[in-house]
Amino acid sequence: MLWANEHRPSSFDELVGGVKELDHLAENMQHLLLHSRGAGTGKTTLAHVLANTLGYPLHVFNASSKKTRGIAFVEEELIPLTRAGNYKQIILLDEADQLTPEAQSALKGVMENAQGFFILTCNDIRKVSKWLQSRCLTIEFRPIGREPMMERLQYICGVEGVTITESQLGIICDAHEGDLRNAINALQAFASFDEAYEASNFILSLVEREFDASSFLKLCMVEKDEIIAIPMLKEQEARGAILKVFEYAMEKAPLSQQKKLQVVDAAITAERDALNGVNEDIIKANFVRMLIA
Repeated sequence: MLWANEHRPSSFDELVGGVKELDHLAENMQHLLLHSRGAGTGKTTLAHVLANTLGYPLHVFNASSKKTRGIAFVEEELIPLTRAGNYKQIILLDEADQLTPEAQSALKGVMENAQGFFILTCNDIRKVSKWLQSRCLTIEFRPIGREPMMERLQYICGVEGVTITESQLGIICDAHEGDLRNAINALQAFASFDEAYEASNFILSLVEREFDASSFLKLCMVEKDEIIAIPMLKEQEARGAILKVFEYAMEKAPLSQQKKLQVVDAAITAERDALNGVNEDIIKANFVRMLIA
């Protein structure tokens, strides 16, 4: 299980940074629009904490897929849910900025007459219509500061029994620039190494990060250019680079669900090969070819 999910805060006291100051929202629940320029700032976690605090069921949807970004999703999924007679429920719609204009227009009417409360999250509020924004209390989330991020990672290290230096934790924080979720993913990756030198190499790969996961994915999955993609990956430490590609694909890349599953399969194969002692160059080449296939 991903540590980012396993150690997700369940109360306001456990929240990281300024998000914990939003506990007053539970006293006057309303439709919310939570936005930030980057991922891992606590938007989705706040929705879980509010639902847990109020004792409301939380229905989670992600609007980034083809099935959940159009008007059919609003009509077939959201309308029945908001007319079921349950006023004490929260509907979380992650990445609401990916909804089509038609879906956003339909959602406006749904929210006006909804039984329950909507929480919308997005990374680009400019793509959310003004009339949807007007139906919500809008809250901007800032990147998590280095100090609270360090404290959270240290807490997880204590729970999971991870031995790591403060400077190594600092490198993880700096490499992920306010994105706590991916920092936790990196910590879990660090803890997965059996050999100290492998863990050190992983940290080194974070320090020397010049590898562009976005360009690499485009080379593999759009341009299908194995000749350039393999040398691009060859200069990197395998596990660190593949983790970065995986994180970018899951969190930021505009990929279909099928393409994301393709990345997951390639990453799992690479990790299995690494554990079995397969040569790094072979791991990298196979990873590229699985993404291109």
